[in-house]
Amino acid sequence: RCQLPVDWFRLITNLEAKGFSLRYQSESVQVSPATVHYWKSGGEPRHSAGVRLIDLYTTQISTEVPLQTTIKSR
Repeated sequence: RCQLPVDWFRLITNLEAKGFSLRYQSESVQVSPATVHYWKSGGEPRHSAGVRLIDLYTTQISTEVPLQTTIKSR
């Protein structure tokens, strides 16, 4: 079974659209705002930080996490 990766850009911008600033997101996940901005720009969080961000999203926005429609080549 193939699992598509989380679309961090959409997840973060969906949170922002609902009023959760990058600063709020960063404080919730216990990283710097610059780190959340990096993820929004295409970086990927470490597993533990990603789990915390997904937890914020699923408790505040939707139980369906936005996924990438294609897998990026590395």
